[in-house]
Amino acid sequence: MPSCCRGVTPRVIFTYHLIPLLLFQPTPIPESNCSNMSPSSSKRTLSATCLCQNSTLTFTVSATSLPLPTHFCHCSICRHTHGTLSTIHAPIPTPVVNFTTLTAYASSSRVVRYFCSTCGAHMLDRATEMEQEDGDGGEGQWYVAASLVDAEEVTWNLHSHMNLASTLDGGMSIWLEEINGKKLGKWKGSIQAQWIETGDWVPAASTTIASMKGPKDDDRLYAHCHCRGVEFYISRPGPNSFDHLPQSLTPKDKTKWYASSDVCTSCRLCSSSFLTSWMFTSTASLRLPDGSPYKHVFGTTKVYESSPGVMRTFCGKCGALVVYACVERSQMVDIGVGLLDTESGARAEDWLEWRTHKVSFEEDAVWKGAVEALKEGLRRWGEGEGQEKVTV
Repeated sequence: MPSCCRGVTPRVIFTYHLIPLLLFQPTPIPESNCSNMSPSSSKRTLSATCLCQNSTLTFTVSATSLPLPTHFCHCSICRHTHGTLSTIHAPIPTPVVNFTTLTAYASSSRVVRYFCSTCGAHMLDRATEMEQEDGDGGEGQWYVAASLVDAEEVTWNLHSHMNLASTLDGGMSIWLEEINGKKLGKWKGSIQAQWIETGDWVPAASTTIASMKGPKDDDRLYAHCHCRGVEFYISRPGPNSFDHLPQSLTPKDKTKWYASSDVCTSCRLCSSSFLTSWMFTSTASLRLPDGSPYKHVFGTTKVYESSPGVMRTFCGKCGALVVYACVERSQMVDIGVGLLDTESGARAEDWLEWRTHKVSFEEDAVWKGAVEALKEGLRRWGEGEGQEKVTV
């Protein structure tokens, strides 16, 4: 526990991460990793589950489609519906799923997201407009949260970071520039605009966050889920702000809060991302929009007790991860960094001091190659070697 498309042609253009899959030809998965693949049918059935295991799904793909093209989406909608710095999705055929355990949330007119009603894990996205082009009855293209699928890392062709423009600073893409020696593309928008982009986007200094509606001063930080059923404010640390935080979660710069990267199994299964980024604050530094003190249940929050004395909250309307809290440290909480709005960008460096010397609970990691790349990217960035130059 923490301390805390199918074959779409380029003519189809949507703001959601609909990828022309033919741009990414699969590399065959080694035979040793195909244990659940039928030789006669050359198909493989994969399953996914959430943290509470109330929600599950399966889907079947052909051997020739593996590894599945998979991308990191950094758009503001994904960040604020998940509470993470990015989401990780792969297009799949129509899944077998019991929708009675899920809550549906239409994050836009063309995308519906499905998350577990009990623990908040986002299981599936459905792009509703896409199939109108393909004559498939309007069902839409399904996308699975790859981090929830019980499958080897080689099942996924992790190829690109998408929709980086809204991060302002590149978000976590600057920590994960390659995986297993393969460079990941960096796209300002979606990859279907590949004829005007080269996949090597870098952040510009002159952009501002259009969605920011909280205070734009240095005194308070605005945090919210996508539907804004959950919103609150975080104050700067004061003289006694770190009295109830462990030394390991106390920053050197006492004007900021500490933040870290977590890859533990529980966080992966509730955030639907192999990487969950947390900031650590005292509860005394938090205020609700009406000025009242913070409490775990407010607005549209729901609570899931993942283990005795451990509380994880999420938005019951849009599914965003909100906080991790436990009785052993009742005067502090871990907040999902994807909820934050700052003028400096998704990493909120004007408010956060990031741990760069380690990744929490790396022993739990399923995607070993991605975690090793993350560790190296954090190390280089922390030393000032891997930071991208900001250009106007």
